[in-house]
Amino acid sequence: MSAFRLILRDPLFRAISAMAGLYGVVNACIYPYLSLIAVERVGVSDATLAVVLALASGAAVSASVLFGVLAEQIGNRRLIALMTVGGTVAGTALMVIAPLPGVMLLAHGLLIPVGTAIFGQIFALNNLASLLHPTLRDGLQATVRAVVSAVFLLTLLFWTWGLEFGGLDVMAVYLCAVLAALALLAVIWAGWPRKGAEPWVDRALGLNLRAGMVEPSRPPIALRLLAMGAIGGLPMPYIVLTPLIFAATPERHVSDVALMVGLVAGFEVPFMLALPRLQRMARRQVLILGEAFVYAGFVVLLALYPDAPWLWALPVMAGLGAAPILTLPIGYWQELMEGRPGTAAALMALQRLAGDLLSAAAFGIGTALGGYTTAALIGGGLAVTGAVTLMLVDRGLLPRKA
Repeated sequence: MSAFRLILRDPLFRAISAMAGLYGVVNACIYPYLSLIAVERVGVSDATLAVVLALASGAAVSASVLFGVLAEQIGNRRLIALMTVGGTVAGTALMVIAPLPGVMLLAHGLLIPVGTAIFGQIFALNNLASLLHPTLRDGLQATVRAVVSAVFLLTLLFWTWGLEFGGLDVMAVYLCAVLAALALLAVIWAGWPRKGAEPWVDRALGLNLRAGMVEPSRPPIALRLLAMGAIGGLPMPYIVLTPLIFAATPERHVSDVALMVGLVAGFEVPFMLALPRLQRMARRQVLILGEAFVYAGFVVLLALYPDAPWLWALPVMAGLGAAPILTLPIGYWQELMEGRPGTAAALMALQRLAGDLLSAAAFGIGTALGGYTTAALIGGGLAVTGAVTLMLVDRGLLPRKA
């Protein structure tokens, strides 16, 4: 039986896929328009927006780590998931009721970022449910991750049409987001197995909270986090550089940015679904290394030849490279922290933070030294270095004990 067919037949996997899709809806509603709403509608200053974004990053990572460790301690993952999504519901509802500067600081600086921790929790649940179907584990992970990307893209297309041609106001994104968050809360309530009723063994590990929070700083884990962050952070330079490079290229227009982003996201989905076949032929680390080269090549070519007529073939290359970068780390951390899916979810969040910091450094140093092309070269080089480091660690050529 294929992973897709199992998802269609099994109520639990249908619920997991619905959770993943609703998470994609919430993200597609909120984040593409955050800066526009903050500055032009709510009236916050650029400095205040920077504070909001900094608070959001810290809150998202802290919540993911804290909730991940708590899940291992108490074993009640359903309760923690409900609490997590409650933050999203509260934050988006506040922005619907009173879109004021102070409210935005609370909603986007704390409540909504706390809700993003549900991403790792959904995949922790998917990992536990996959214990009943071990041969389909990689396929299930890839398919559920593809659901997030596909629904995100479809929602983005809806808002692109709705805001430009449908007469919708941009603040309507919060109404859609709160409805999606409420639906996500309902799916978790109805579809997430209650504590003690899970069809798998999921005992509370009774970990010490302090020890669990400190564990990611241990050298073997920290080295892997930096390596995976360098790899997983590579899409960020592409997102940041594309509008800047196109704006500086006479042959390109503002609309080309949306077209490029949409094409890349569109090609990610089929390659994600094809990943399980590739994993039968090569180890996860080998695929990550190969696709790091591919995606780095895409970013560098985009920066070097933005006016080339063959530019629109690059999204195929980007989709091929991005699919493993976005999907395989999920299984990597779950395999490394076998039996501790909550901790694996926390490490996924820390990896994202490491990636954001490394990408920001690549952008800052690159633009200071030579411009956008230099930034792309540094970002690509970091990703390839991270992939090689990961290979060395997991082959035992560097300290391996986790």
